Amino acid sequence: MTTRPRGAEPAASRGETLPSEVSFLASLRLELAYLSGVPWLRDAGPAAPAWFCGLNVCARGARRGFQPLKSREITPKFLDRTIRALKRWKFDVVSMDEACRRAVTLASRRRFVCLTFDGGYKDLVTAAYPVLSRHGVPFTVYVPTAFPDGVGEAWWLALEEVIVRENRLSLVMDRTERHFNIGNASEKYQLYQFLEN
Repeated sequence: MTTRPRGAEPAASRGETLPSEVSFLASLRLELAYLSGVPWLRDAGPAAPAWFCGLNVCARGARRGFQPLKSREITPKFLDRTIRALKRWKFDVVSMDEACRRAVTLASRRRFVCLTFDGGYKDLVTAAYPVLSRHGVPFTVYVPTAFPDGVGEAWWLALEEVIVRENRLSLVMDRTERHFNIGNASEKYQLYQFLEN
């Protein structure tokens, strides 16, 4: 746990209320580009690469109400629409190797994008792969080496599970016991964001 300056703890631990800031801008930018028909990528320059990084694809409604990582998730339908839009906008969907090769060679007029997925979740196989396969596009999956070795812990998922089922949480942080009231969704998001950093 990193040391925080005095007063940096969430207001909920001091009996105050903080505004909730669940980031959704990345998904919103893609959604607006699709719905408006104006690709924000198209003016990126002659061969400027674009990366769609760390996406987690899961079917809508597959999870409960408290979803602190929702801003990093997209639906299979959204992935399908995004790939269709990229093709319509004449982007090459390339592998990571090809993206690296193009990044170090002379600029060309071909714009390109690279799709990456973090974690190797089951959703990648069940929700994303059918879409990616249907479009025949390459993609890269980043899997922490500790997970195939059987020693990794998905602490962010464990943290989510604890916060979703509790209304009050006590933690020892920097040798000080701190108490957090997390009875509503806003307080749960605040605490998750505080502990995640």
